[in-house]
Amino acid sequence: MFSILGVGPRLHLGLDSVFIDNPDRAVSEKPSAGQVKQYWHEVNEKLLLQFQSLSADEWLLQHRAMSEEDYAKDPTRNRLAVLLSRTNHLSYHLGQVMLTLK
Repeated sequence: MFSILGVGPRLHLGLDSVFIDNPDRAVSEKPSAGQVKQYWHEVNEKLLLQFQSLSADEWLLQHRAMSEEDYAKDPTRNRLAVLLSRTNHLSYHLGQVMLTLK
């Protein structure tokens, strides 16, 4: 979120090799659930600070994962759209977790 919104550098890049770059079970050493939770809280705290500093007009600016030409064609693909789509994606996974608990 930091880099795509242009609000700072990504945090905890070392987690890419564990959760993104390699298939499940390919990495022998994984952070503990407590460590992942700590990272989660740290990232969310810093994102919230950045979110609070953005004005309404800044939310409607182009995000960093698209070209100037694409943004000119569709300015609704902005920072706010990224936040909303990521929030919706997270709610989807929350629903999956709730189903597994039944």
